[in-house]
Amino acid sequence: MDISKEQYEENFKGYIIMDCAVRSKDIFYFSLCTDDSLVPDADEEDVKQTKKIADTSIYQRIVSYAKILDPEDKWDCEEFSGIGDFSISVSKKPKEQMIGVDHNGVVFIYGSGDNGIESSIPNWIDGGILRGGVSRCRTIDGHTYIAAGGRTVAKRNKENEWISLLKGLPFEYKADWKTAGFLDIDGFSETDIYAVGGRGDVWHFDGDAWTQIHFPSNIHLYSVCCAGDGEVYVSGYQGNTFKGRGHKWKHIHKGSMTIPFKDMIWHENMVWCTSDYGLWQINDEKLTAAEVTSEIKVCSGHLSTCGDVLLLAGHSGAAYKENGVWHKIF
Repeated sequence: MDISKEQYEENFKGYIIMDCAVRSKDIFYFSLCTDDSLVPDADEEDVKQTKKIADTSIYQRIVSYAKILDPEDKWDCEEFSGIGDFSISVSKKPKEQMIGVDHNGVVFIYGSGDNGIESSIPNWIDGGILRGGVSRCRTIDGHTYIAAGGRTVAKRNKENEWISLLKGLPFEYKADWKTAGFLDIDGFSETDIYAVGGRGDVWHFDGDAWTQIHFPSNIHLYSVCCAGDGEVYVSGYQGNTFKGRGHKWKHIHKGSMTIPFKDMIWHENMVWCTSDYGLWQINDEKLTAAEVTSEIKVCSGHLSTCGDVLLLAGHSGAAYKENGVWHKIF
């Protein structure tokens, strides 16, 4: 990967990767946040590089990589303050561009001639959509969807317009806030979507309304993948993973991991799973550690895919796999 020392320091030094997204084999995006663990011992150069100030304010960045540009122009970043970490995805409709949404519903778009902050997703208290913090952006049928606390789901229809998909999703703060979702969302199409979170809180959307799924466990759920084999994979506490669809589910992996998977995606005819501690694959209902070198494994944390490219990025670096070959970014 052609990133110089100067480009790395300008874009990544002092920051950690909070999410990643692949737009094409030539364009990647990274969501970054200042690493506040560096603040107590930061020297003058670190402070300059990360733009930290006396009150240790936290900054966010969206960094883009465009392989097709000249070397000096391949890397670019936008910086923000007073905003939470962006969850990002690449929308295909109505335009092909990166969509980032922070915990509080602040929206940033990048690409196809647009670059800037859009109108925020309105809060439930103010008569809007969000009943909790945004946890995931996901592209389904070309559009960007968000999953958020309080069983919140919304779809970005066009610039500055999000459609509420709360029909059939009850939520009472006093009764449900400890047990209800959502943390993740995925779908086969806009009329076949699954959202998960809370304690065994799994719901299905048919394009009109939601139906609660009779899930076989009440463990905390964190990730979902609507896979290319036609099955839905759901994972939760300690990496416990289930496979199924509708109301029929099978417990395919009994987990004992310290932390759950952050991302599950379909690539190369299998499910890939990652957390800060590693990279795994699910094939023939068996979860195994991916056979990668240590310099690729340390990049674990988040996953994104488009076509033949699989992007892996986390607190310790980033790498991508293209046509079966891994390439270290840093």
